[in-house]
Amino acid sequence: MRVGVVSRTDIDAVFPVTRKVIEILEKNGVEVLVETETAMALNTNSETVDLTDIEADFVVAVGGDGTILRVAMGLKVPDTPLLGVNMGRRGFLCEVLKDEIETALDRAVKGDYELESCLKLRSHNCGMDEDFPDALNEVLISSSLPSKMILCRLLIDGEQLTEIQADGILVATPTGSTAYNLSAGGSILAPGVDAMILTAINPYSYFRSITLPIGSKVTIELWKPRADALAIVDGKVYTGIKALSTIEIEVSKHRTRFIRFKPFYERLRSRITHIQAQ
Repeated sequence: MRVGVVSRTDIDAVFPVTRKVIEILEKNGVEVLVETETAMALNTNSETVDLTDIEADFVVAVGGDGTILRVAMGLKVPDTPLLGVNMGRRGFLCEVLKDEIETALDRAVKGDYELESCLKLRSHNCGMDEDFPDALNEVLISSSLPSKMILCRLLIDGEQLTEIQADGILVATPTGSTAYNLSAGGSILAPGVDAMILTAINPYSYFRSITLPIGSKVTIELWKPRADALAIVDGKVYTGIKALSTIEIEVSKHRTRFIRFKPFYERLRSRITHIQAQ
């Protein structure tokens, strides 16, 4: 068995936990592949490999949701199962806390877990014939300037939905429905609901959000001349968009799979409780 290990590298407190993950896996007779950036931060002698070259039975990501999103975006084999160890603030995508690592890794090596398959979104800039990276959470189209709104026309499967002015237009997956989409007033989708959510960010309109079937194609036509925009994928990749561009968003052929030991509603309850406590 081969297992990849990827860690957040900007917080020293994460390093002892990552070393413990490697130690437990090696104790279980597993071949460990440590991502190059992680290995440099740890100064480890373990076998190293770039994230885009990892081929493993599963990957352990130590950090938070940002680390999970980075791994999901960069993996060579997109559906490689991920096990997240939460060292961040929210860690909704992560499955275990640092105190649960040993039990979780023992179960993962034995195959004693459930797999949650999560859809991703493909987005395409038609004018530039450019594909953006697949999104696990969401694709956001927004103004390139703070405090400026975009003016656009929204189409679903070629049929006009509305013309709208807003801070941005967001298309989210069920996984991303509990992230920016939730903050913007969109609904939560439970796992197993194959759909995506189109949500307007601070719209100057009565329209707020709509849930769409999995086979839908969302088209966003930017209408404001001389007003550039941004495509932001999972809060990680920022790409400039020229004025009057057309962006298409639909479900990707790729999926991300998570190793799960706990039910979705337990994780959701924890997330809601955390938000209410802030």
